[in-house]
Amino acid sequence: MYRLLALDLDGTMLNPDKMITPMTRSSIQQLISAEVNVTIASGRFPASVWSHAKEVSMNFPLVALNGAVTVDPLTGQLLDGVALKIEDMLFMLDIIQQEGAYIHFYGYNVLYVQEINDINRNWAINNRVNRPELDSFEERDELDAIEADLIRFVEVGKDFRTFVNQMPGMLFKAAVICTDHDSRENLFRTLEESGLFQCTRTGSLRFDVNSAGVSKRGALERLCHAHQIEREQVAAAGDYDNDLDMLQWAGLGIAMGNAELHVKEIANVVTGSNAEDGVAQAIHTFLL
Repeated sequence: MYRLLALDLDGTMLNPDKMITPMTRSSIQQLISAEVNVTIASGRFPASVWSHAKEVSMNFPLVALNGAVTVDPLTGQLLDGVALKIEDMLFMLDIIQQEGAYIHFYGYNVLYVQEINDINRNWAINNRVNRPELDSFEERDELDAIEADLIRFVEVGKDFRTFVNQMPGMLFKAAVICTDHDSRENLFRTLEESGLFQCTRTGSLRFDVNSAGVSKRGALERLCHAHQIEREQVAAAGDYDNDLDMLQWAGLGIAMGNAELHVKEIANVVTGSNAEDGVAQAIHTFLL
């Protein structure tokens, strides 16, 4: 019997319109009613993970920023975190600047950017909960304002090195965006081979950087140890590279129908896509 289901957000629990469908919502709540714990394990901000968890009444600790932090499901506050080291971030900045790539840093619900631009302008609002049932633009605007306040957006200026030196223990993840394929792959390889970082591809133009050893799997292992849950009692669902270790580790690794081929190949089972309520299908097929 499974005691925990861990769900990625984008491409998994959320449909292509970034919404929790009624079927997915109902299935998760049925599972919780059956006394199975359900959590989110995502690369997103803690506030975004917490807001989505509240939508379906999750009460198990949550995983955000690719496993760099765990989040209290009731308050949204930090339970535990693994920050990037200052000296490692300075090394990272040197490498990034040599390639002329874009980078920003994640604090706990704070996005730090050198300057506001087209890449980052809508980052915070894109982490909101989308509710299709809202009746008016006024309701949408009011909710946007509330949820945008949960994630602060800070412009720190051109001198990222000075800023980083002043932030010990406060930065948990970096996102690197580069439109040139060769430069992006060179950056990924250089940072990964340094042994200082855990790098994961999270899109066609970007990758995330955490401290070495940080992963969704690692965070889930710690939570399961604290709650006396065995690995074999864990099911996990995901679709992309930052889900690989979580799916391989779980007793039941579930790849979404829209997952990359290499993700499907390492999973135990493949469910429907996120456009087909694949999470709900998996819950009813394997867990309820």
